[in-house]
Amino acid sequence: MLKKIEKKGIIDLSVPRRKYFADEHNLTFCPECNKPLIEDNCTIIIHAESSKNEGEFMSNMSGSRFCNDCPVVVFDREQTEKAAEYGLRDSKNLKYMILGIVDMDAIPKEKRHLPMGDNDNPIPLVEFLPEKNTKTIISDKKPGRNDPCPCGSAKKYKKCCGK
Repeated sequence: MLKKIEKKGIIDLSVPRRKYFADEHNLTFCPECNKPLIEDNCTIIIHAESSKNEGEFMSNMSGSRFCNDCPVVVFDREQTEKAAEYGLRDSKNLKYMILGIVDMDAIPKEKRHLPMGDNDNPIPLVEFLPEKNTKTIISDKKPGRNDPCPCGSAKKYKKCCGK
């Protein structure tokens, strides 16, 4: 007789973390302690704006990577951008920001039938820790090879962060 096994996430999503993006950091090792990252899914809330629309919505992010020793999560910017485009149904002048991770395990069993975000069932959002560096880059679409680098170095993207 086969037993049904319910898959639980590997990582405790209730822990606030600092967010990083894979195009800026290695997808294999933690940007803070250099230990291996663990891949796990999570649900995030994205705030996105385009030339026609604006909104906040939840999206399941597969392939997110977490550090077991540091409060760090590394997202794939390409997947996040696709989720923002899909949520708004528009990609022209797209800007987006991940507001936090939704801790689905924090929803009491007796409230799981209620719509999330309802007064009786608020969204259990785990916000991010402040960034360690003071530079925050809110990215539109990925810059072209000959565009100025968004990091502010005054170099072309292909000779700076585009390597």
